Amino acid sequence: MNNDNLKFWLKLAFSYGVGPATGLKLIQYFGSVENIFAQSFNSLLSVVNKGVAESLLSADTQIAVDNAINWQLEAPHNRHLLTLEHEFYPAELAQIANPPLILFAEGNLTLLQNPNKLAIVGTRHPTAQGIENAKSFAMELAAHGMTIVSGLAAGIDKFAHEGALAATNGASSIAVIGTGMDLIYPASNRETYRQMVKQGLILSEFKLGTPAQTQNFPRRNRVIVGLSKACLVVESASDGGSMISANFALEMNRDVMAIPGSIHNPMARGCHKLIKQGAKLIETAADILDEFSVQQSALFHNEISSNSNDPILQALGHDPLSVDSLCAKLAIDFGELCGKLLELELAGQIINCGGGRYQRIFR
Repeated sequence: MNNDNLKFWLKLAFSYGVGPATGLKLIQYFGSVENIFAQSFNSLLSVVNKGVAESLLSADTQIAVDNAINWQLEAPHNRHLLTLEHEFYPAELAQIANPPLILFAEGNLTLLQNPNKLAIVGTRHPTAQGIENAKSFAMELAAHGMTIVSGLAAGIDKFAHEGALAATNGASSIAVIGTGMDLIYPASNRETYRQMVKQGLILSEFKLGTPAQTQNFPRRNRVIVGLSKACLVVESASDGGSMISANFALEMNRDVMAIPGSIHNPMARGCHKLIKQGAKLIETAADILDEFSVQQSALFHNEISSNSNDPILQALGHDPLSVDSLCAKLAIDFGELCGKLLELELAGQIINCGGGRYQRIFR
């Protein structure tokens, strides 16, 4: 794509009042993105309102366009601007209603060509089990050649990316963010962001300098799902943001999957709601690999821990249990029990839930 053509796409995407729907409407009406900017004010009024027509003909977007071009030129081998006409623009995304007119991309573009892409989404406030599930599922699936797509938010998103990045020779991960590419949100994800640039791919449809705004995240979610073959919800409240992604998946005819949890965990209620509505219940990574018809190997199958027969672990089960209840259940001395609980916590096999309650972590 020549530089002039790219500038037309950027100008269209950054013009006031022009979202994907209006942009596509203009392109379809006038035949090409170049033709839009060859029109008179009155001609544009036949398609859009006065404010949008004035914006298209003004120079207001010039700084944003120049910033985008310069951003790409700073690292031309690793940074890319993908228009709907670009050879690397993902076909799955181009086929959704109102796809982004342009995508900022940094990292490994070939990940977009993997047909086995899975969206993993969930709450920003996961439980210890939710964190473990996000990491272990993403690691095993990536190790089997699947690319994990998420939003690089705090919580499940972050841990899903980290799990995929940790897979030896895995298919890595794609992050779709809700800010400009020059901003890291939340700031606590800085190291994960850096690793994603090196080993994965980061995408955004927002111009540089765009801050984290509430209205940006549903737009980001539609891209996450649009890129993917299916959407897996790890943990979510019944009205959590992940439910928006699940609804997008249904609208786009993508499979919806959910991991069930404890009936006492408020962050499992969204998953249970989805399962009741027909989402596929997921218990192991093998369930997903079967759906994707991905050949499985034994490489990343979880081994049974040598401590799996520990009476404390067996007593804890899946729900939090108090120390007093464990003492009564196991007929064990309080001091001895506390010592063993500390050993198991340090080994990463249980989590202290506060209030004298502990929960087992299942891998």
